[in-house]
Amino acid sequence: MPNSLEHLQDAQLQMLRARSTSDMDAGELVRGWVLIARAARAVHDALPAPDPTRTVERIALMSTALASAGQAREWPGDGTPSAALEPVHAALIASTRATPPDSADDVETAQRLLTAVLWIGAELVAERARDHGFDLAFHRVPNSAREQAVARDVSERLKAIETLALTGSLRPDTPADALGVALGRWDVLAHRALLTDRSTVTLHHVATLEVATFDAFRAATARAHSLGVIDYVTADRMDPAIAGAASAWRDVAKVAGDFSFGHALPGTDLLSIGDEVRGRFADLASPSSQPEDIDVFGSFTGHLVTSMALTAAARDLVDDRELMAPARAVNRQLRERVPRAGNLGSLVSAADLHQGRAITVPQAAREIIREPLDLAYTASAEAIQRSAALDPLYRSAPRDEKATIAPPERRAPVVATQHSSFQAPSR
Repeated sequence: MPNSLEHLQDAQLQMLRARSTSDMDAGELVRGWVLIARAARAVHDALPAPDPTRTVERIALMSTALASAGQAREWPGDGTPSAALEPVHAALIASTRATPPDSADDVETAQRLLTAVLWIGAELVAERARDHGFDLAFHRVPNSAREQAVARDVSERLKAIETLALTGSLRPDTPADALGVALGRWDVLAHRALLTDRSTVTLHHVATLEVATFDAFRAATARAHSLGVIDYVTADRMDPAIAGAASAWRDVAKVAGDFSFGHALPGTDLLSIGDEVRGRFADLASPSSQPEDIDVFGSFTGHLVTSMALTAAARDLVDDRELMAPARAVNRQLRERVPRAGNLGSLVSAADLHQGRAITVPQAAREIIREPLDLAYTASAEAIQRSAALDPLYRSAPRDEKATIAPPERRAPVVATQHSSFQAPSR
């Protein structure tokens, strides 16, 4: 009887075969991907020693958020999953029922196989979703602009999942670094908060923690540059995207804080792990850090994927028609941001204002939150694309002769700023 490893090898083979299958429906592939991610999570949970970076669990949560958003859209919508992915799903389910690996080497091999399956699958589904949007545009299908936008969004989110799975597949045979473990826990807890406690107060806390993390992340990147781990060209490419993401998250935190409303404050675990992630990045930015301390590809790219995924989940939260906020805050924001809106009585009633009620956030107010979230999403996606230069294959040797060449005079230097210790936001 095949053991768990053999079933995982079969799953990888079946996923590679699916790549060569033609005429696959993109919507069916997206629906099938959600089942694959869920089955991979079951395999991960059945392993004797789960991955401390929680790569598979993070991918499963990102896929759950993607599925929740898809159910509210016409595409991909509800329907049957792709038959091309059914053999992969069957092999993963069989792996959970087979004899699990018992040695440390076999467990490591199982984790690599599992993330490789997700890596190949995410790339396949992302490409087909992207092509679906291109086909609609090329054939000029009437009234398809919204579906094209959704296809691009799905493709970008799956490309982020592909990048995260890649970092899991190529991780070294050494225990996970402290930053990687902290990032994994932060990603899981933040996603769970956005998926389960769908409120503006949760969004405010997540956004505030992301601001502090990105500030520390920017300083860590500057430190990597000063140590020669990355060259000035790479630092110059990364810095604008990181700074843009931090600025956009800061605007999200400000607006969400004004709209802040919820039945319960986020758990202390979310606040503590967010502060721990910021502290880990700050350690990398300290004057005492060494080149070998900074795992640029694994830790830095992992954070960019995490941020993009959280931004996508936050955008889904803002699109929720049941999102609530104080009527007075909604009225104030609308009058400040839309001065020519005229009579807002149809959006915020006088009775709600007088009695200080919480109301369902109208579309015009949700767009105020959505604007900086879109900027944060774009900045994170851009940073992921630029992070290809962080791959260890392209690193310059620390402090070699070439690494110390001064950048051109016209280039503004990357500055690592000092930041005060983060204080957990109060309600």
